[in-house]
Formats: sequence, structure tokens, C-alpha cells
Amino acid sequence: MILPPIPTPFDREGRLDTQAFRELAEALEPLVDGLLIYGSNGEGVHLTPEERARGLRALKPRKPFLVGLMEETVPQAERALLEAQEAGAMALLATPPRYYHASLGEGLVAYYKALAERMPIFLYHVPQNTKVDLPLSAVETLAQHPRITGIKDSSGDLTRLAFYQAHLRDDFRVFTGHAPTFLGALALGAEGGILAAANLAPRAYRSLLEAFRTGRLSEAQALQKRLFPLGNLLSRGGVPLLKQAMRHLGLPAGYPRPPYPQESPIWKEFRPVLEALKEEGWLL
Repeated sequence: MILPPIPTPFDREGRLDTQAFRELAEALEPLVDGLLIYGSNGEGVHLTPEERARGLRALKPRKPFLVGLMEETVPQAERALLEAQEAGAMALLATPPRYYHASLGEGLVAYYKALAERMPIFLYHVPQNTKVDLPLSAVETLAQHPRITGIKDSSGDLTRLAFYQAHLRDDFRVFTGHAPTFLGALALGAEGGILAAANLAPRAYRSLLEAFRTGRLSEAQALQKRLFPLGNLLSRGGVPLLKQAMRHLGLPAGYPRPPYPQESPIWKEFRPVLEALKEEGWLL
């Protein structure tokens, strides 16, 4: 499966644009297998509770979707849990608590189990943003819970993917969020990708996944190599670069919420990569 973490559109003043949000989701959904709403590239940490609710109400996904959760405590998460349930999300994608992570101890496992009592949960390992490592021992323990059904790992650490394949139950769903190592993650058992780059090149990543699944490995390797600059630069440029690229392609992705910059300092480096892939027919 390929699921893009869709951006949340804000206007230049930082106001949520629900019409653009709906139009963006409707443009992307036919090209992919599902969506992630309010993930890292959806600026979930920048939204007020009221905005989260208003944005979810504006969307009517027909395909499976996840909703990101980046809170610190269960009481903070209650409203988002209820809204994701009411919207029909297949699961919440939850980062670990991070502000007091050094003293969290067994509270980490307790936090995820408390969330899972309310609805299915995907673990979310994204240390480049949270600055917190999700311990493999905790992942192994949590994967035994029947309502903790998967993980998105955006670290790019393929040794972690190897651990998941070797130690977790067969039906535990593993997705990578790291486009530069997408093919390696598939080779280590990942089901698919929840990739920022899939907002720009959904056909390309679905083609890569299909080539791998059908044993056309040389084709998959060539396509991974061709897509590497796209994923690598997006990993560096983050939300400002992704939104700028989507605006360039005519998509209503809006702007990052202030104080984050509206334009990326590496856009000049990224634009030729984008244009070349567009000429080859790999982009939207």
C-alpha cells in the first residue's frame, strides 16, 4: 500500500483552508491506496483541537485512512481519539510522549495500551522529529496487543525493519516513512510506504511496489535509484519544500503555518529534480 501523508493547507496568514484540504484529498485519493491525515507532513502538531475537528469534518475519504496523534498524555488524546473514530479512521498513528521521555519508563507501554483500549493504533517512530527513540523492546511488547496493529517507521534504519520481520507477529503491519530506503524496507518485509514523496509521485511509488511484488527486481531497483533524489531532498526540506513543490504542480497544498517559512532554501536544487520526473510522466 502507498499512503501519502497529505499536507494540511493554510493560507499565507496561517488560517486553515478546509476547502483546499478537501480538494487536495480528492485529487490524491484516486491515485493511492489510502491517506494519512495530520501526520508529520500534515503539521498535526500545529493544529488547535478545533481545527483538527473542522478539518476532519471537511474530508470524506473513501479509501482507508489513518489519523496522526502527537500528544503527551491520554487525557490530551481523548478528543482526537473520538473524532478519528467518528470519522471512520482505520487507526490512529501515534508518536510516543517525548517531553519527559527520559523519565517515562514503563509509562510508554502504558500510554499506547491506553490508546489501544479505545481504537486500533499504529506506532509511529520518527526520531528525526520527536528526538525520541522508540525502543525495540517496547515495540516487541506492544506488537502483542491485538489492537496495536502496525507501525510506521520513518527512521531509515533498516536494521529496525529486519528486527520487525524477525520478531513481530506475522500480521503486524509495517510501513516505512523513509523514501530513500523504500525498496530496502520492502525487501525486509514492509507492506508499503507512508511517504511524503507519494504526494508528488504516487504512480511512481505504486509502480515500484508492484515491480517488487511481482519479482521484477531490476525494474524496482532502477526506479528506486531514479526516485532517490526526490525522496532524499524532501527528507532534507520537509514541509516547506513539499508544499512549495505541490503548489508548483498546481495542487492546493497551501503554505506552512507561521513562523515556518513559506519557501524552501533548497527549492532551486529541488526544482530540476521535480521537472525531470514530470517530463518522464512520474508525477501527478
